[in-house]
Amino acid sequence: MSEPLASTETPARDAHASLLHSLVAQSPALIAIRGNDGTYLYANESFAQTLNVPAASLPGRHEDDVLHTAGLPRALRIGNGASAEVTHSEEEAIVGLRARRFLITRFPLRAGDSEVIASGMIATEIGARAGSLPNPAEYAESRHAELLHALEQMERLAYTDRLTGAWNRRHLEDAALLEMSRAERHGHAVSLLVLDVDHFKEINDQLGHAVGDYVLVELVRRIRSDIRRADTITRWGGEEFVVLAPDTALREAEQLAHKLCARVAEARLSSARPVTISAGVAEYRCGEGFEHWLARADRAMYRAKNTGRNRVVADPYSAFASDGTRLASSPVELVWRESYRSGNERVDRQHRQLFEHANRLLQAVIAHAPRAEVLEAMEVLVEDITAHFAEEERLHASIGYPDREAHAAEHGHLLAQANRLFERARLDAELPIAEVFQFLAYDIVAQHLVGADRQYFPYLETPPASATR
Repeated sequence: MSEPLASTETPARDAHASLLHSLVAQSPALIAIRGNDGTYLYANESFAQTLNVPAASLPGRHEDDVLHTAGLPRALRIGNGASAEVTHSEEEAIVGLRARRFLITRFPLRAGDSEVIASGMIATEIGARAGSLPNPAEYAESRHAELLHALEQMERLAYTDRLTGAWNRRHLEDAALLEMSRAERHGHAVSLLVLDVDHFKEINDQLGHAVGDYVLVELVRRIRSDIRRADTITRWGGEEFVVLAPDTALREAEQLAHKLCARVAEARLSSARPVTISAGVAEYRCGEGFEHWLARADRAMYRAKNTGRNRVVADPYSAFASDGTRLASSPVELVWRESYRSGNERVDRQHRQLFEHANRLLQAVIAHAPRAEVLEAMEVLVEDITAHFAEEERLHASIGYPDREAHAAEHGHLLAQANRLFERARLDAELPIAEVFQFLAYDIVAQHLVGADRQYFPYLETPPASATR
């Protein structure tokens, strides 16, 4: 196997990025970027000097206010809203006491291949060097082309992982927010796949970091060849990657994850040892935040790790049936109310999450989902209840809750019963699943969290810092 080049290219890429930034910052052309809300995001020195203001003062200021103050209400305006068109024009501006003519290009900036997130402008003065150039217009056009190319490269570098060429966190967050908005407005499904290379530390330790880098680069190349153009792969950190799959419900995302796992395993990314990945899948649930959605996929990935690796585990929630039809909202659900708040942000976040997981189990039971899907929803709920009880007991100790021993004993009783019921549900096909739901969702989530837990809330008025980390 040849040595990878990617790890040795990072210094060169850093230098390349630095040169591109210098080209834009020091260019005699006027360059500025404006957000969709009308405020400046960036302006180089030439643009700022023309407006007779410091460049550092422009970001965050509204374009209309700046141009009006500078006495240029119509000239050198970047554009109207989130235009998706690239335009070229020759325009005259009265700057100071003289007229100056500019070749102006206005263009959109996108979050990858998605919606327009900002607008940019490059204005090159025509005739500024007329004494030394035979054709000032051709010079201006040439400089325009160079600067547009530089800005395109800068934009890509800002969103790209330098080692693998995959998108980076910034791009994923931007793209995911757009897809979440589409899901909210139009009901489109969208899913996340969290992929993690199995035993990657051993690859680095035994074969060297150069081989580890090569594995990551080849992994991205293989995955890109097996996903759609609309799908994107992001390096989230280390050996963990995220695939964003628009217009993809849970079952389709599971199939894609199985395909990717199989293709990576058969690809022989390293001649020295097999390379496999574990995958967690989660479909977006309308109303949840990006971090919560990603955390569901991440937890599913860790369950895949803990159950043997080289496999796929999916969070059970889906808004779509197996035939692709959208499921109706459940007429019965546990409703989180503001009166349930404890005042401790971490406790309230965990309680709300348990309500959500209990409702997913309820939805699966009411919809007569496949047995495996219902059992998976039960397993997720039991795991989260176990983790919450353990953290809650640590919190009780830190705040000196006087009834903490009795509360912990109740935790123990509830958990023992929950685990017995879950094992019966897993082994006994005749056990009424609704009975298990009654205990997990109502006895634990609704009754214990809303009832018994309220007894210690007054002790949380001034919780120690260590209790809320």
